[in-house]
Amino acid sequence: MSSPDAGASTHHTAFRLAEKHFKNRAVKDKYPSLRKYGDSLVDLSRPNKQEDDELWKAGWWSPANDYEGSTSNWKAWVFASYKGKERDLGERPHLTMSGLKEVKLGDGRVGWIVAPGCILIPNLLSINDQLDLLHSSLAEYTRPPNPLSLSTHYDLPPNLFELYATQPDHIVQPKHMTTSLSPAKEAPKARTTIETEPASVIGYEEIIARNKTWTGDTPSAKLKERTAAQLMAEMRWANLGWVYQWSTKSYELSSDQPIPFPPGLADICKRVVDSVPWDQVFEQDSESRSCGWESWPEDYAPDTGIVNFYQTKDTLMGHVDRSELDPARPLVSLSLGHSAILLLGSSSRHDPPRPVILRSGDCLIMSGTGRQAYHGVPRILEGSLPAYFTPSDKDTSTMKAAKRFISSARVNINARQVFPPGFKRPSKDATLA
Repeated sequence: MSSPDAGASTHHTAFRLAEKHFKNRAVKDKYPSLRKYGDSLVDLSRPNKQEDDELWKAGWWSPANDYEGSTSNWKAWVFASYKGKERDLGERPHLTMSGLKEVKLGDGRVGWIVAPGCILIPNLLSINDQLDLLHSSLAEYTRPPNPLSLSTHYDLPPNLFELYATQPDHIVQPKHMTTSLSPAKEAPKARTTIETEPASVIGYEEIIARNKTWTGDTPSAKLKERTAAQLMAEMRWANLGWVYQWSTKSYELSSDQPIPFPPGLADICKRVVDSVPWDQVFEQDSESRSCGWESWPEDYAPDTGIVNFYQTKDTLMGHVDRSELDPARPLVSLSLGHSAILLLGSSSRHDPPRPVILRSGDCLIMSGTGRQAYHGVPRILEGSLPAYFTPSDKDTSTMKAAKRFISSARVNINARQVFPPGFKRPSKDATLA
């Protein structure tokens, strides 16, 4: 796969060049070109008819996006080309399957291998399933004991989303206004580099040892009170199951049991993992053949996950997930709301990534060597929200609120398994001695 930016810069990796392309907002009303990536761009769940495609209607395939001149020249070109008329939406290119392998799933669906160990299942979730999962993500998964990105800094009510739905102007105070912080806690700390060796390499005991001195993140002493509506717009994630500590980049494993993982979500993930013909996925992937895929249909059991809440200008920089003790077990990712560009690379940032358009209802599974691939979300695609997320008079008050939230957002739910089957944790006394 060749990079459209090859040779453009010697100062950035191929992955970073792709990120910069899709993040670019330098010119108002101009989207980054999708056509630039040609056959390497994956868009497998688009509607059959161009006129039904939210991306096309939003202008993502307009020829104006492909102009590469300066900003002033682009504006002059647009003016000369359209002279005040409505901008040409262009023609959506024919769907290509270049470099992709089709696999038949056990439930009759079709999946596509888009990278080693990575299977994209278009439209896995029905419209009703998407609406139900959106509602659960906001009304259930944001409730205690699940930690939120806001939990460190704000004295959160347990029913934040309900307040957003019924009392959006309800005031929530930051913790520094409701609790007394010690001077040591209030003092800013120098930023330290956290080692990111894979958990499968350093092992369980070392993870416990490294986390023993961690006393929790420090609430900011600079934040002001916010309304429930403002906090919902600022919320970036909710943690499910075993708690991931962002500061140490590892799981907090000293508890006897994790926070219960949502059973309905677990069922979705188990069913889709069970439906995949893993022998076909790994038949040409020699590095992953010994990863233990044979048992996944029977013993895959997600016990941790993150619900990511993206506003339309948010991004997720390229990274590799290294915190699970089994580095190959499937990560199941479900998309809701606005579409997004996922950059799916390799174990090296220097290899050009493949851009994948993830639409609402899509499922991506990363497994085997694919778990070690750099991936990121450099762009939420504006204007791409499906019409069924429009509020209806038949909706409950909380469903109307969920649809109001998703009108400017994308939700991604990813589930994974920290402990491989049969793993026996050392006794707590021995581990913490």
